[in-house]
Formats: sequence, C-alpha cells, structure tokens
Amino acid sequence: MRGYDSESSGFSLVEVVIAMFLLGVIAVALLPALWQGIMLASQQSSTATATRYMHSIVDDARENASCSYLGSIAALPAVSDGRGVSMSTAGTTVSGCASGFTATLELKIEGDGRTLASTTALIYIP
Repeated sequence: MRGYDSESSGFSLVEVVIAMFLLGVIAVALLPALWQGIMLASQQSSTATATRYMHSIVDDARENASCSYLGSIAALPAVSDGRGVSMSTAGTTVSGCASGFTATLELKIEGDGRTLASTTALIYIP
C-alpha cells in the first residue's frame, strides 16, 4: 500500500464552497440580462405576429379591391397572439378610392399599448 501523499490530494471542501459561491455571484449578475432577453423576445414575437396579420390584411385588400372593402378594414375584429396580446387595426385611412385609380391604404396594428406594425400600401381599384 502506498502512503498518503498530501501533494496529490484533490480540492478541499473550502475550495469547493468558494468556487460555488463565485459561480452563484456570476449567475445572479447575469440574471437581469437573461430576464431582459426573455422579455425582448416576447415583444418581438408580438411584433412578428402583428406584421404577419398586417400583411394578410393588405393581401386581402388587394384581392378584394373595392372601396367598400377598404372602408371595412377599420372594423376588422381584434385578434390575439400566442401570449394573449390583443391586436386591432387602428388609424386606418383610405384616400383616392375610385374605380380605375390607385387607392392608398394606411394601416396600423396596435396592441400591448403600442403600435406593433404599420404600413402604407397602394391598391389598384379596377
């Protein structure tokens, strides 16, 4: 049997506790950045959903190009995204709506107390 060699022994309990304490301090310091990243990702998800919703409204307006349809866009029902934010059309204005001309549709999607997406689209009215 070999004797006890103090030079080749592992970490002491004190060294392990100090290392765990330092890792805990670093983890606590990074926690606010992690939380902010999660919140920002959630907001960006709502913005992406609003943008897709807005593009679908503009595509429908181009398919059903008529002054009456463009006027009804402001009264579209509100939709909710995956995290429950209710999105509605706001600030919808239509100008130059007449047969044989191009109408301008200004559309904003609002939700979560802010404007999530907005666009100005040209729509030809046959």
